[in-house]
Amino acid sequence: MLARSGKVLLDNVPPDGRKYWAARFWDRAAAEQHPLLREHFLSQKDTIGKYLEKYGADTGRVLEFACGTGEFTGLAATRTAAKSITALDISQQGLDIVRGRVHHEDLELVLGDFWAEHDLGTADLVMCVDAIHHLGDVRAVLERLKTFMAPGGIFVGNLWTGDNFHDFERKRYGTLNHLRRTAAFFSTAVVIRASGGRMKTGAYRTQLLTSSEGTAILNEVFTEVLELDVHPHFMSFVATA
Repeated sequence: MLARSGKVLLDNVPPDGRKYWAARFWDRAAAEQHPLLREHFLSQKDTIGKYLEKYGADTGRVLEFACGTGEFTGLAATRTAAKSITALDISQQGLDIVRGRVHHEDLELVLGDFWAEHDLGTADLVMCVDAIHHLGDVRAVLERLKTFMAPGGIFVGNLWTGDNFHDFERKRYGTLNHLRRTAAFFSTAVVIRASGGRMKTGAYRTQLLTSSEGTAILNEVFTEVLELDVHPHFMSFVATA
């Protein structure tokens, strides 16, 4: 009830976690060791890896946004034919980990905000995994990502969904901590709504949609959705501009 009410209050207010994520990084490798969610994370990762292998066989350049600590940058380096890879993230700590983790003859790491201009050009394969829901309004994020796709290009990405939100959060944090986090989210939503959406806080840094909502947006933004895999907590996809 609290999570749903908070979502209603935040309708049309995009999340803004830029300061939050600039000061830290999300450790995907650690998440993959979670005793209750490990198999979910690994299944999703396997899906993305298969997409890259299938659609990246003739790729000249990969452009990745919000690369984090490079878990999927590494997959692009080993499972596509990309001659060059450019990966952007807002966290210097995250990029330092990527630099030590990913080995590719032409890897460019860019420190910066997704919404800023960095003269990145376009790429045959654009990817953004585990981050679209953090970068702002999901539709607006996808529309911007689409602009980086070269003619005939491919986009590979995923969304964390709210389909089984409470089950996921209870497994991830425990029942009591989940209740506390949900109450804090509702309180944050009240304050943001009272400010008319002007207040920016890292406490609101995720926009979770249902898989049906996400699917509808994908079909509206992209010319064609080539692959769509709905997991209990994520949806992974491949699309053309």
